[in-house]
Amino acid sequence: MSSDTTSNQDKRVQLVAQGPNLWKVRVLFPKDRAQEIPEQLRQIKQELAASFGVSDQRLEYLQLLSRKKTRNGILVEMQIRKQESPSGDVQVRFLDMVASDGTHFSDMRVAVDLNPLDRFEKPITYEVVENRLRMEGVDLSLLDRSHLRVLIGTCIYEMIPIRDAIIAKGELPDVGMPSRMHYTWFPSSDKAAETGWIGLRVVEPGELLAEVKPPVQGIKTGKNVFGRELSPRRGTTIRLEAGSGVSVSPAGRSMSAREEGILVFRRSFADKRVKDSLTSVPTVLKAEITRLRRVRGSEISGVVNESLWVIGDLPSKTKLSVYGDLIIHGNVGSECELQVSGDLRIHGRVADAAISVGSHLAVVGNLTGAVLEVDLTVHIVGKATDCAIYAREIVADELAGGLAEAFTQSSSDSPSVHFNRAKFLEEQQKAGENALETLRRQISQLLDIFGADVISQLTESNLQIMLLRWLRGQKAKGIPNYSHHEVQEYRSLLEMAPLIRDQMSAIAEELRTADGETENP
Repeated sequence: MSSDTTSNQDKRVQLVAQGPNLWKVRVLFPKDRAQEIPEQLRQIKQELAASFGVSDQRLEYLQLLSRKKTRNGILVEMQIRKQESPSGDVQVRFLDMVASDGTHFSDMRVAVDLNPLDRFEKPITYEVVENRLRMEGVDLSLLDRSHLRVLIGTCIYEMIPIRDAIIAKGELPDVGMPSRMHYTWFPSSDKAAETGWIGLRVVEPGELLAEVKPPVQGIKTGKNVFGRELSPRRGTTIRLEAGSGVSVSPAGRSMSAREEGILVFRRSFADKRVKDSLTSVPTVLKAEITRLRRVRGSEISGVVNESLWVIGDLPSKTKLSVYGDLIIHGNVGSECELQVSGDLRIHGRVADAAISVGSHLAVVGNLTGAVLEVDLTVHIVGKATDCAIYAREIVADELAGGLAEAFTQSSSDSPSVHFNRAKFLEEQQKAGENALETLRRQISQLLDIFGADVISQLTESNLQIMLLRWLRGQKAKGIPNYSHHEVQEYRSLLEMAPLIRDQMSAIAEELRTADGETENP
């Protein structure tokens, strides 16, 4: 048994040990100060904590054992416990950051786990944390010192651990200005083009389809948390590719139509998981013109193995399967069934039809009672009433009744669109696995060109050196000098290697996260 008496005119305290960190406190309060018992108990707790040499936050009253009136005052008995305080060494981790062009830069943030006490039961101090960061090689000029001091003060005062606190950040390099795309067909002429889906329209021979300006090199350098300088990057390049019926200028800055037909744009993105999105800037824009057959709506049905331009209304109960793209200038009658492997564009009203599309669907008009199943995006310029819509992305002027279910979230989401998270995770896993396979093939191709030594040692900071080393090696093998244009092409290929490695790492981590969320929804 141990005791401690506080010399005070108003109270007498007796402390009785009941275990290593558990005591019974017996306090006698004068009768005339009974209303101040709660306040005086707080004072007693502070005094006991001081006598133990710990923060009063570590002491807690467990329960009231008794409260008796005596001749000398009110006798209160309570249990008090000294809580265990989290202790352990400072843990340091280094996290990446993502630039505006989607590039992942590693070792750009410092995250720490702090405990109120170290492993020797001594309170944590600013100097201890700073020394640990210095040992890890962190550039202390990037440290947010005021934030760290606040974290340490909170950790000690509240006696709680702090996890994943960001206390230092590197500086991202300037990613430059990306290529700027100009479509010669102005969206103001067709509201369905406002989302960026410019394709699927009739073009004439010689018509200019798109122009792209070259990206601009960044100026400002950056550095990671270890102080290593990061070179500025050239803005994202949009490459134009010509499919059938399309030609690209010698400089690769514009594309034009060689023949009449339906224009369709296919977009590819730096992030291999992104499908043909309406809102993202592509890294590759491929245009192709497919030959079309013009028919009247009353004259077509059955299976068609070519792209169609249907002029006039489709009669009710028409069944049409098109292995290509389809444009309809007219209304779609009730109980029609349409299956399109490519893109579908309808300029007219749609009654209670069943429509399945393998790519994008745009409807300029109102829909009533229709069922739409679309692999990519549904864009409705009008009102959809009592429709069932299932698509990757849904953009609509107005949805009234029915069901709209998308499995990707976008800035255009409305309260009427239900986000199917389970489907989203499933799609992300499939897309991630496919993207990893694509990235592995690209790395393999780079290895075939530059060799394992160059690719394994390549970083963003030594890219120019590794390129010159490879060019000297090619010259030593007797290969003639490359032109300036060829050197720039090889440089662009080399620039892909760090990005591919970063993407592979990021996608692999997201796949692990998606697996966990799927198992524990």
